[in-house]
Amino acid sequence: MEAALLSLTPSQVADLSARHPGIGTIWQGFKANIERPIAVILILNTAAHTIGASLAGSEFDELFGDRWIWLFSILFTFVMLQYTEILPKTIGVYFNQTVALWIARPLHVAIGILTPLIRVLHWLNRPFESRRPEKETPATLEEITSLAALARLTKHIGAHQERIIKGAARLSEMSARQIMIPMEQVAVLSTAQTLTQAVIAAHIDAHTRFPVCEDGDRNRVIGYVNFKEMIYFMSTNPRDPSLRGIIRPVHFVDPVSAASDLLRSFIDQHEHIAIVRDGEGRCLGLITLEDMIEELVGELQDEFDRLPRHVHALSGGTWMFGAGVPMSDVAAKLGGRPTASAGTLAAWLDRELGEPPKAGQTLTREGIEFVVRRVRRGRVFEASAKLAESA
Repeated sequence: MEAALLSLTPSQVADLSARHPGIGTIWQGFKANIERPIAVILILNTAAHTIGASLAGSEFDELFGDRWIWLFSILFTFVMLQYTEILPKTIGVYFNQTVALWIARPLHVAIGILTPLIRVLHWLNRPFESRRPEKETPATLEEITSLAALARLTKHIGAHQERIIKGAARLSEMSARQIMIPMEQVAVLSTAQTLTQAVIAAHIDAHTRFPVCEDGDRNRVIGYVNFKEMIYFMSTNPRDPSLRGIIRPVHFVDPVSAASDLLRSFIDQHEHIAIVRDGEGRCLGLITLEDMIEELVGELQDEFDRLPRHVHALSGGTWMFGAGVPMSDVAAKLGGRPTASAGTLAAWLDRELGEPPKAGQTLTREGIEFVVRRVRRGRVFEASAKLAESA
């Protein structure tokens, strides 16, 4: 009984509660005040061993005398250790849930009967107990992540499940400010743009949802639009050039808001984006549902997240490059220039620009003019290049 009591985990108690509510309630009480069932088990075990040894020894002495009492004591001790200590505890550990079903009610009754004795023992032991109030120590995030790692090592879960558990633990400690994309890196649309201009700008940045700012002021976000609705609205309302007819309300959050609360809000309200705004009304950044999910499961990549590697010639000596093209291939198409050949075009442009890239930015190196054509999540997605003198 003692082994089953100590080895039963909280998750196993929860499982018992789901399958057998009455027994589960009893075990929750045992776990909440574990010294009571432990005391009863020790009282019963000690009484049984002491009384049993005394009676057995007395009976053996009466039947056979004291000549072989030493041999009886050795054999009796072995039998008691094997069949009342070692074997029952082994069974209690390996079959703790089955044992728990059988012993719950008898142990509960025994506790009720022996409560007066337990109180006397508690009173006798009070001088030796700590006078500091006991505090519950809930499992820390470090313990949770360690348990996840142990579960993976023991093949109970896979590496992906471990990553999700660790991501959820990490998410509970993060704030909106730590997850957001800074506002200066966010692709926004303006109420000053016509619908056609907005569609072209949205196409360049390859997102689905875009915050809309009043007259281009990034601190005056009035909502967001969906790219698919922009296309539909443009085809069905060609006489209305404004974005205002399809602007949806956007959710604003405080920068210190818990990321876990924000994820729950996204799910409950069926939202996909939120704007982080401080107490002074400044818009600090953007959070998307995709960003939140990536914190849990790792980076998600769609066809626009994977940097393209296409290369094709345009008119006038201009080449169009996907940003995932190696710089060595770029140089090969442009007569050996630029001479930098390490990494991809996206990484090279990031270094050379020295700031978050924007669509339309130009950069001239070694007589080659590069133009950033499309940007995705703060990275160059596509760029064109041509000889500067032929521009």
